[in-house]
Amino acid sequence: MNRAVSLRHLGVTPRARFGLGLHAVVAAALVPAHILFQPTAGWEHSGLIALLAALAVIAFRHSVPLPSGITFDARVALALIAVALVGPLPALVAVFVVPVTVNALSGRERLLRAGNLANLAAYGWYTLAGGLVIAASGSEPGSAGAFGVLAAAGCLQLIVNFAVGPLVYATLWVGHPLRSVARMFPDGLPAGVAMTTLGALTALLYPHLGLLALGLFALVAVVPQSALTFAARTRPVAQLDPLTATRRYAHALALHLGLNRTERRHLARVTQLAFARRAEAGDPIAYARQTLRDPSRASWEAGHVGEWWNGGGGPAGLRGPVTPMTARIVAVADTWSALTARGGPRLSHADALEELENAAGTRFDPRVVQAAYAVVAEERVSEREPAPVPRLHALRVPAPLRRAIALAE
Repeated sequence: MNRAVSLRHLGVTPRARFGLGLHAVVAAALVPAHILFQPTAGWEHSGLIALLAALAVIAFRHSVPLPSGITFDARVALALIAVALVGPLPALVAVFVVPVTVNALSGRERLLRAGNLANLAAYGWYTLAGGLVIAASGSEPGSAGAFGVLAAAGCLQLIVNFAVGPLVYATLWVGHPLRSVARMFPDGLPAGVAMTTLGALTALLYPHLGLLALGLFALVAVVPQSALTFAARTRPVAQLDPLTATRRYAHALALHLGLNRTERRHLARVTQLAFARRAEAGDPIAYARQTLRDPSRASWEAGHVGEWWNGGGGPAGLRGPVTPMTARIVAVADTWSALTARGGPRLSHADALEELENAAGTRFDPRVVQAAYAVVAEERVSEREPAPVPRLHALRVPAPLRRAIALAE
């Protein structure tokens, strides 16, 4: 009774309490299920279990969120490998208990929370389901025909995981509509099948290659994911001087606008010259003198950074696309930098974009301003870091993956 009152004061709805109770029952049912089915448990392979747990901790720390809101990491494959090589219960310890405990001890999350109870139920039942399929087939990892059994076990694990975990948790505890939650499964299915296939191949090769098979798996699945997350680490633009920030912004805008490598090098030169000639902006005589001293194309374009899209700028009053593209990019990047970099008001990207949007069509090229929105959409903007230095645009990965990485915390 006191527990119900406590949950009510916390704003937990009856439906959420039902979901919490359902996951508690399902998790508790793992105990009699393991006693009844007595699946294989290879605790004697302590070194292998420890290695799998270490890989699981690394994978868990670098989870990638999918567009639907659920997260994905290499533990999908590690769970299948562990089930095949050491059994369901050691697999549960390696891929769930150890990573969650490490995260809690390091202060990254609370150990006792509804999400972890849902994960315990999901991981517990899907490792058990996979282990029972493998045991029923009678095949051993590395034997002929084992790949098909492992793949089938992995696919069953994906289904059980979703049914026991996200389907119940998202609908009952979080309160998402069933229709939107149902879309989560196909959203994660391609990545899940790919990881299941990789896990099945690794378990198949382990009896023949030993630790080399796990090394290859880590190289293919764990290291790239960790490298992407490391590459996405944030640094505030407010730590950069205006010129450096303008260069970063201009480069990111250029990539979104489709400029090639030669054009981007030229843009960098224009940016440098534009800063060197800032004192001459709007002064036709100084502009003419500088043009005579340096008649290069980059110098000429740098002299037109002060032009406005509606023709109201200077020094020549150029209008619209007549102004060189590089000058239009630097104009947006320079103002963006002035709003967010060191020495300015240090606005968030959201506030800076609002200012740029207000000037789009009058001072700035609307297309370049829209590119600024695209840059921010692929960066790890958060409440903790509202104006990070653009980094993810430089990753040679598909835009949807960059946006997914940007959502990771």
